[in-house]
Amino acid sequence: MLKTILFAVVAIGCAAAHATLANAKEKPHASGQTVDLHQHPTENRSPIEVSIGLYVTNIVAIDETRESFEIGGYLVAQWRDPRLAIKPAASATPEHGVVRQFEREDIWGPHIEAANSISHRTNSFVREADENGVVTDIERFDGVLSTGFALRKFPFDSQQLELKFQPFLSSSSGIEFAPTPLSLSGIGPQQHTELAAWQVRGIHYSLVPLEGRGIIPGATEAIFQIEVARRVGFYIWKVFLPLIILALIPWVPFWLDVKDYDWQSRVPLSILIAMVAFELTISRDLPRIGYITFLDAVFLASFLFVFLSIVVIHAIYRLRMNHRPEKAAKLHVLARWTYPGAYLGVLMLFVIGFFV
Repeated sequence: MLKTILFAVVAIGCAAAHATLANAKEKPHASGQTVDLHQHPTENRSPIEVSIGLYVTNIVAIDETRESFEIGGYLVAQWRDPRLAIKPAASATPEHGVVRQFEREDIWGPHIEAANSISHRTNSFVREADENGVVTDIERFDGVLSTGFALRKFPFDSQQLELKFQPFLSSSSGIEFAPTPLSLSGIGPQQHTELAAWQVRGIHYSLVPLEGRGIIPGATEAIFQIEVARRVGFYIWKVFLPLIILALIPWVPFWLDVKDYDWQSRVPLSILIAMVAFELTISRDLPRIGYITFLDAVFLASFLFVFLSIVVIHAIYRLRMNHRPEKAAKLHVLARWTYPGAYLGVLMLFVIGFFV
């Protein structure tokens, strides 16, 4: 008798679980027919507008040499599914603040992917719907993404870290992104989002149309741009200032006696070796790109002027050896006044060319 009762209890429990699972997948329609909640709410007759939001809680690293960045935060997607709205009976009191939670596989949801994602890890996820059928996906994530860097003004540059969201290929015709982001979008406290080398200025949202190619249909891409500016204090005090001082030291020989060729030639040669060692030391931390940055231009100008000082000193020496001391003295005095002015003038031209 006891075994019979236990068997009946187990059978009732299994039947209840099966009924719950069935109710999650199908819902009675007003016409009496059941609706499959796994299918698109409009059966792809018209796209569903999806609003998305990004709340950044942690910016881990920005690597311009690899053109990537690592962040963590919350991704939120929100849309309305009329089939999930609660329609109270005429005699019932309207329900407010009712929130139901679902698993991903329970109901339909938009398939959205980060087009420039290198790696992505979901730490936690929840899908919930309110009494009006508004469904909200909330995902806590960590990710590494690729982005383009405009480094021509390096190190006085600012960058746009982009997170590009697109509909998955199979569902691109089933959803469209809302023109404005969710209100929660933003940057978290500075304690976790500020970096020693970068300053976070804000986040922007935009939509970009994508043209279809072959089997890939046209769609709209939603882009979040995190604006960051490089902190330049390190480069000013530890790169530019030492470099400019090194480049101006070859000016000293032009104040020595014109006859001291040995000392005059030693100074720029020593500085040239020091500048090569200096560049090799910092080059491992510089972006490897195929065009000239502002820092590259200053380095090249410094090398060039140190080399020119060696050429001028040698020219003065040859004039003296050819018994033309008057011309040697005039060239010596001319270099004394033109060297620093020409060098600083070239630097000013670089500033105008790169930043104006």
